Amino acid sequence: MAKYRTVKPKQPAHLADRVRLMRKRLKSTGASALLVTNPCDIRYLTGFVGDDSWALIPMRGSKVYIFSDFRFEEQIQKESPHAVAVMRKRSLAEEVAALTRRISADKIAVQPGTMTLSTRKLLAKHLGARRILAIDDGLFAQRAVKDAGEVKAIRKALSIQQQAFRETCKFIKPGQSEYEVAAYLEYRMRSLGADGVSFPSIVAADANASLPHAVPGKKKIKAGGSVLIDWGAKWGGYCSDLTRVVGVGNMKPKIREIYQIVLDAQLAAIDAIGPGKLHSEIDAIARRVIEKAGYGDRFGHSLGHGIGLDIHELPVLASKADGVLEPGQVVTVEPGIYLPGIGGVRIEDDVLVTPKGHKVLSDLPKSLESAII
Repeated sequence: MAKYRTVKPKQPAHLADRVRLMRKRLKSTGASALLVTNPCDIRYLTGFVGDDSWALIPMRGSKVYIFSDFRFEEQIQKESPHAVAVMRKRSLAEEVAALTRRISADKIAVQPGTMTLSTRKLLAKHLGARRILAIDDGLFAQRAVKDAGEVKAIRKALSIQQQAFRETCKFIKPGQSEYEVAAYLEYRMRSLGADGVSFPSIVAADANASLPHAVPGKKKIKAGGSVLIDWGAKWGGYCSDLTRVVGVGNMKPKIREIYQIVLDAQLAAIDAIGPGKLHSEIDAIARRVIEKAGYGDRFGHSLGHGIGLDIHELPVLASKADGVLEPGQVVTVEPGIYLPGIGGVRIEDDVLVTPKGHKVLSDLPKSLESAII
């Protein structure tokens, strides 16, 4: 039998607002409760950051349940004291079934995007397949609009990653490998207080930079060569994401040429960002600059994406994207040109959509002159 630890509910206002909005949206689905299995959604709705745990949020009342085990009992008490902690003695599916019977929750909504077929089968075994509703809970879209606390966390992550980059630029020397630079950059982010990295850092020297998602390797950095660095820090669970290209003492003429084109494209797109603007149009503005310069076929990815608890969130700035920008969304703007055998340039910043326009949250210099280190 699971042990239920109930504390006096004292849900932080920002979490209560998130749960309230979710409940309002799911009211028409007929679900009695939402079973949350996506770790980022669990953190977003409850404040709990542990793993191997689920949350159950009834559509009525104020209680929030977290299913976990002894490893996280104390952590739940610290991070989510308002929640009812269910310390499982059986499988998560069995504990969910037992609790839903106890609180008379009939239809249980689940997150099909983060639930494996085997887990769904096990849950159906203990709950009954007819009680399970696979629905779009809308949390991914809800998380796209950040509150003040979330924006503050992203700003802090940016502050850490930018300082680490400045220190790394002083560290870079000809003869070092991509491995060494990536390791130093990530070490400095951790040393400066980051939870970790948003994603494995990309450090690509010279021709390797023609690969948009290059993996750091043994390639040596050369004097007069260029290095593309795409990196991010996490702070308070929230991600940041920037890309810069630097020239080591100099930069080859072709890289200089495409650098300025990419920068012009990025600045034009950022300048157009504001509430109500089409996602596809922001992408098109940058793409037209690159196409006009004759490199349209060398910019093959979308312009940007949302960031938050995940490194890739809504919205997506892409040619076929639907929807418009909303205040509170934080997006990357990262056009690029990639020339096989020569190299590539991508310049990326993080931009907050404000009620009247936008605010660029990152402030690293990016002029061609500043790119020479």
